[in-house]
Order: sequence, then C-alpha cells, then structure tokens
Amino acid sequence: MRSRRSRAKDLRCLRCLRWLRRLPGLRCLQWPRSKPWPEAADSGFALLIALFVVFLTAVALSLLALSLAVRLRIARDEARGTALGALCDAAVAETLAGVAIGQVGGIGEHPFGSGSIGSRVQTVGAMHYRITATAHFGGKARSVLADVVRDVQGTRVVHWQRLAG
Repeated sequence: MRSRRSRAKDLRCLRCLRWLRRLPGLRCLQWPRSKPWPEAADSGFALLIALFVVFLTAVALSLLALSLAVRLRIARDEARGTALGALCDAAVAETLAGVAIGQVGGIGEHPFGSGSIGSRVQTVGAMHYRITATAHFGGKARSVLADVVRDVQGTRVVHWQRLAG
C-alpha cells in the first residue's frame, strides 16, 4: 500500500497539473481525447464484411436462378411430351378410321396441329392389323404400336404400347 504522504503528494501534483493547464501556452498538458474516426484497420474490416455480404447475396441469387432454370426445363419437357402423346393418339385415331372403312395403307406424314403425324399399317392376319404411328413435335419424335382387330363388332384396339426412342 502507498503511504499517506505519497497520496498527498499525488493530489498536489494533480492540482498543479490542473492549474498549469489553464495557462495559454501549455497545450501539451491536456488530457488525451478519443479519436472521432475509427482506425484504418476498422474501416478495412467493414469493407471486408460488406464484400462478404455481397458475395453471399450473389451466391443465393445464382442458386435461385439455377433452380428456376431446372424447373422451366422440366415444365418444357413435360409440355412437349404431352403434345407428342396427343399427336400420337391423333395418328392412331386417323389410321384406325381408315382401317374401319377398308383403307389399310396407313397415312403419309403430314402436318397436324403444331407438329406432324404419319402411320404405317401391316396386315398380321385376316382382319388383324398392326399400326405404327409416329408424331413429330419440337424436334422430338414419338412412336406407338397398336394391334387392331376388325370384326362384326367393329374395329377395336386390342393392344397398344409406346415404342422406345
């Protein structure tokens, strides 16, 4: 512990400093003040944080754009597949109508709706036919195979399948 005498001496020195501060020429005895601006290292850190936030925002937006692009591609492929299925059904129906009235040659490829359709008919047996119908839409093609029987009850499809490709 400090003695009473040293504490009294410290008090006197402080009083002297206060008195000396009031003199106009002695500015060096003023108490240090806090700096109004942050240090250079602090402003660099703020810039780094701001750049990091911009980077994270860019990554989040690019992931969102990728997700939307994938969804759009899936929706476009599904719409194309639905249109191809409808065009194949139309080709089979048109060919089936021809078989019902006795025209077993099939139909040549021709424009239909937003695509094109065509078919071939093979005679398998007496009053038994195999129809291969093809549809083209948006650069893609789809084919179906239908087995058709024509008898006293009418013309009917007994087997239908989509061909690979």
